[in-house]
Amino acid sequence: MKIHCTKEDLSKGVQTIQSALSNRTTLPILLNFLMETEQAKLKVVSTNLEMGVKHYIHAQVESDGSVTIPAKKFADILHTLPEGQEVELSVDTSGKVHLKCGKARFWIIGTPKSEYPVLPEFNKTGAFQLSSKLLTEMVRKTIYAASTDETRYVLNGVLWVASKGTLEMVATDGRRLACVRRQGIPEGKEFKVIVPIKILQEFLRLQSLAEVDTEEKVLVGISENQIAFQVKQTTFLSRLIEGNFPNYEQVIPSRKDIQITISTPDLLGITRRASLCSMDRGGSVKYGLKKGILHVSASSQSLEFEDEVEISYKGEDFQVAFNPLFILDALKNIEADAVTLGFTTPINPAVLEPKGDPDYRYVVMPMRE
Repeated sequence: MKIHCTKEDLSKGVQTIQSALSNRTTLPILLNFLMETEQAKLKVVSTNLEMGVKHYIHAQVESDGSVTIPAKKFADILHTLPEGQEVELSVDTSGKVHLKCGKARFWIIGTPKSEYPVLPEFNKTGAFQLSSKLLTEMVRKTIYAASTDETRYVLNGVLWVASKGTLEMVATDGRRLACVRRQGIPEGKEFKVIVPIKILQEFLRLQSLAEVDTEEKVLVGISENQIAFQVKQTTFLSRLIEGNFPNYEQVIPSRKDIQITISTPDLLGITRRASLCSMDRGGSVKYGLKKGILHVSASSQSLEFEDEVEISYKGEDFQVAFNPLFILDALKNIEADAVTLGFTTPINPAVLEPKGDPDYRYVVMPMRE
């Protein structure tokens, strides 16, 4: 194999696939990535057996071939190379990789492709397109509420439910729940699957890394146990999570005895300030409702805080406590100028909704005093 490409294209390609590499593995080959010529392009592939990434790099191919290379070592080499230079890569008959860039030379011991796990093909039968903007928005509005506790495997993903031209995404960690519904999926598409947060995080990372246009289309394929995304020259594949997602609809309160509307920047700012002195008390911040006022307070052994903001409220005094990080996570993903907060009691779930967007709901459990 012998190819030529720019240092920038090669670096971006390796960055794109690094996410699927395994840091904790008993299989040394999974610390490598596959480099292979295909249809006059250079293909780079990585996998951790749960998720895989494939990316095509524009290159001048002199001769075809393949090899697997230690990913971290190769990335470290690329990082030291000068910008704007052409890189020549070749593989000799012993499997040694030769890298040339200007006067610099590196030789790396490679491993044959035959020892690398085969990445499943993207079965495009039944695949459908979603706008990059829509998919990015829905993922960002839900993924933060998913659990990162590996013992709660089913909650380590985002539930996707498609029906009658709408797509709904739901995530929960048992203490909070984010749910968003949008139009935009092709009519006739119906499915209910749990998508691992890892592949969704990598999709979001690619959006910033590749500077994907918001009008770009994402090809999505869902089979019995696999989901795949294709964006331009990159394809992500992952196993779906098996299991039964909790009945999220029964968690969302059907009534709100107390309801206020407040400016999103005001609530975000006052909660950020309160969070500074609540960390060593398990994150408790108190929100008190009085006539015309939202009073927010927090305290720790070394710091106390209180502030208030004017609101339209004429009901009885009411106080509730939340983990401020849970409130901040939601507010940081809301574009609306104002949000509505609905309560029943200080110990029952509260609902936060962007004003004018009833199809996005965030349910959060209060903290007991």
